[in-house]
Amino acid sequence: MIALFLFLILPISSIALLFISDSNTQRKLILNGLLVLNAIIYLLPICYAYFNTPKGGNMWDENGPGAILWLYMILLPLCVIAQVVLLILKIVNKS
Repeated sequence: MIALFLFLILPISSIALLFISDSNTQRKLILNGLLVLNAIIYLLPICYAYFNTPKGGNMWDENGPGAILWLYMILLPLCVIAQVVLLILKIVNKS
């Protein structure tokens, strides 16, 4: 259960950051779009592994679609860095 929470903290925090107010609507739309894009990119490998697993197969199998899960070695740090930068931008531009 803790692993699931740690895995979902980035997309959940992206959703929470969408509700921070900003007086500049164009900047708000751009930052919100980047937050959503960051969450989608973060969730793509797990969705790919889940949806491309044959019936009765194992989505964690490295000889099948589960091999893409190794992409998290690169995606996790990049998405966390992007999330922190977007959080700082949202807080600095908060009105």
